[in-house]
Amino acid sequence: MSPPPLAFFRLPGGYLTVRCLLGTLLLLAAVLKLRGLTADPVARMGIFSTPEFQVAIIEYEVFLAVWLLWGKAALGSWLGALATFTAFAGVSFYQGWVGQSSCGCFGRLSVSPWYAFGLDVVILTALLLGRPDLQPLRDNPLLSLRAALLPAAGGLAGIVLIGAVLLGLAHFSFGSVPAAIAHFRGERVSIEPRLLDVGTGIRGESRAVSVTLTNWTEEPIQLFGGTADCSCTVLHDLPVTLPAKESRTVSVQVSLSGPPGIFTRKAAFLINDGGIKRIDFRMTGQIVRSASGGR
Repeated sequence: MSPPPLAFFRLPGGYLTVRCLLGTLLLLAAVLKLRGLTADPVARMGIFSTPEFQVAIIEYEVFLAVWLLWGKAALGSWLGALATFTAFAGVSFYQGWVGQSSCGCFGRLSVSPWYAFGLDVVILTALLLGRPDLQPLRDNPLLSLRAALLPAAGGLAGIVLIGAVLLGLAHFSFGSVPAAIAHFRGERVSIEPRLLDVGTGIRGESRAVSVTLTNWTEEPIQLFGGTADCSCTVLHDLPVTLPAKESRTVSVQVSLSGPPGIFTRKAAFLINDGGIKRIDFRMTGQIVRSASGGR
C-alpha cells in the first residue's frame, strides 16, 4: 500500500512540538488581551471592539490553549487549531486590506495585521506538517470525528456558561459591562466609542459625528475643551457638565483632509476632575477623490 500524501513531510517532534508551542502562544495572547481589556481598547473595528466579544475570545483562547497543552483528543485539538487560525488569518488579512494599523491580537501591543497574517500562515503550515496521526480518521471518519468534537462541544458549552456568569456578575455588581470595564481600568470618565469611524468621504469634506462621555463618579465633572485644529474640533458643544453617574453626547467636527486612503487620527477632550485631565480617543475613516470612490 502506498503511503498517504505528505506522509514523509512532518516536522521533528510532530504534533507534540506544534501543540505545545501553539498552546503557549495562545495563553500569551489571552493574557495580553486581558491586560489590554483593563487598560485600553484591544480591538480596532466593529464587533471586535465590544468588551463582550473580547471576553469571549479570551475565554476561547484559554480553552484551546489548555486543550493543546493537555494533549488529549489530539485530532480534535488539531482540527480546532486549524479552524481557529484559518479564521484568524482571514480576519488579519481583512484588517490589513482595509488599512487597520493594529490587529488587536496581542492587546495593547501594536502588531500590523500583515505581520499577524504572516504568523497565521506559518502556524497553519506548521499544523499541516506537524499533524497528529490521521490513520484513525481515514479508517473510521465518523467515529473519529465524533470522538474529536466531543471535547470541543463541552469546551464551548463551558465558555458560554462562564461568559454568562461573568456578564451577570458585571451587571449585578456594576450595573453594566462598560461600568465594570471602567472600574477595572480605573476610569472616572469613559468615552464611547474610543475608535470613532467617520466613514468614507471626499477629500475636503466635513463630517459631524458624535461620541458619548460617561461620568462614573458621584460628583459632576466639567468637560470644557479639547482638540481644535484643521482636521478635527471638539469644541462646538462645550462646555458641558457631566452629571454624576450620567452620560452626555458631544459632537465632533472632522475634516477629511490629507491624501486618499485609510487614516487614523488622535484627538482628546479636556475635563476638570481635580485638575485638568485628557480623555483620548481616535478617529478612522477613508478619503477618496470623488463621490464614486475612485482614487
